[in-house]
Amino acid sequence: MRQTFHRNQAFPTAWFLFGGVILILTLTACSSSTGSSSALSTPDNPTLTEVFRQALFEATRSIPTATITPTPSPSATLTVTPVRTPQALPSPFITGLLNPLDTPHTYIRDTCQYLRDRWAPGKSPPGTVVMPIMFHSITDGEVSHPYQITHAKVSQLLRDLQQQGFEAISMEQLAGFLQHNEKIPFRSVLLIVDDLHSEDYYRDHFEAFLRENHWVLTNAWISEPEASQRVLAENQKLQNEGWVDHQAHGVVHNININEFKPGTMMDTPLYGKISAEQFTRNELEGSMRRIADAFGKAPIAYIWPGGNFSKLGVQIAREVGYQLGFTVNPRGPLMYNWIPLADSEDPARPSFRPEGYVQDPLMVLPRYWDQDASSHIDTVRQISKQAADAALQTRSIELEYYDWVCRPQYGSLDEAVSPSPTP
Repeated sequence: MRQTFHRNQAFPTAWFLFGGVILILTLTACSSSTGSSSALSTPDNPTLTEVFRQALFEATRSIPTATITPTPSPSATLTVTPVRTPQALPSPFITGLLNPLDTPHTYIRDTCQYLRDRWAPGKSPPGTVVMPIMFHSITDGEVSHPYQITHAKVSQLLRDLQQQGFEAISMEQLAGFLQHNEKIPFRSVLLIVDDLHSEDYYRDHFEAFLRENHWVLTNAWISEPEASQRVLAENQKLQNEGWVDHQAHGVVHNININEFKPGTMMDTPLYGKISAEQFTRNELEGSMRRIADAFGKAPIAYIWPGGNFSKLGVQIAREVGYQLGFTVNPRGPLMYNWIPLADSEDPARPSFRPEGYVQDPLMVLPRYWDQDASSHIDTVRQISKQAADAALQTRSIELEYYDWVCRPQYGSLDEAVSPSPTP
């Protein structure tokens, strides 16, 4: 800041008077040395000292005081750096091809991990779909009960799936896909044969087609000691051949796990009289242990007998080590972080228990029934295409969110995968 001094026009005159005072003082001092030194100062006869003081006062009063006038400094310019704020992520994909009460449920809690697995190179592209299908009883003759299907119809179903671009996957492949979006065929099918069957059953109804197309199937194995022992050696042989995989389907099996009231006691043929909670634990733990003993590997999936389940059962299943669970509700296909379930009872389908309340979609996965699965193949393909198209619309938003929010911790996505263009 610069300072400017302004002086009064009387400045020379004041200094002239001040100089005169000094001169008078000097002359007087010289003359007073010879006079009386005892003279007193009075108002009418001031001494020279008083004269000097008065003259000095008058002279200095005329000297102007320096005045500081501030000169404004240039104002600083504030530069504001904009804060990067990503757009909100879109809602999960919704399709009108499901029953209105069957809605998609997500299960990946870590948003950044979900986005990374959804778009990272080497993962399954959006729109990849799995169609789980269950088989209960296959006959070469006439159908004798509601859960039965003819061999001819099974063969036609397998051909329909193949012609529509589906490939069969194993339970391990499904778990990798649902949990981490690991690569599987864009249109996949999971074939699950429920209950105990002989070696001939598999060879007669499935082997030729599966071997020709390098497909596999899953058996929901009942671990009841006496019944399973009758076909154990045959099934061990199939397991060793690599095209039949055995997963858990209970021990007693014919008594289903349900939402038992607290304190409920049960009479069982295998365990005797026990609490419903202990029965639930015995079925889940026992099936896990017995399959590991029989086939040399622990199962990762529990196919709920009768399609029934409970919240406690799901919790125990997780404790024991199961990664997936299946009901008998044909709600729709499976996609990564997208499982169609119901949150309320459906009067039009009273036998389909709602699953949403257990809050663990991977443990209550839906399955199509073999009798009408062929009629749902095209719907599954359409849902797959809709999901792929929707992903194309949201891709840039999701990748931008990942870049801003997730990249510092989860790393960059050098080359994001694109939704499959398969029609």
